[in-house]
Amino acid sequence: MQAAANYQDMSAVDALWTLYRQQPQRVRDAFRSRIAQDEISGLCISTDDEAKALTLQRGRDIKARRTKLIPHEVVMAEMEQMLANYAD
Repeated sequence: MQAAANYQDMSAVDALWTLYRQQPQRVRDAFRSRIAQDEISGLCISTDDEAKALTLQRGRDIKARRTKLIPHEVVMAEMEQMLANYAD
């Protein structure tokens, strides 16, 4: 655990990180799961214009190297696994 700190110099991110690290593993797991679900729900597309904008932004991000392409083999393996899980 950390010793006394000067909280006036601590950023909000540092404070949240400290709080997160102090939680039991099950709480941290639940927290990460909730963040992931929030991220996924933010990706829902409701119109053709949103889909087009997202596709164009993704292309710009790839071109600018802000994001990486996922190798075809990795995507196909994940898809095959997902389909196998649905078959069960």
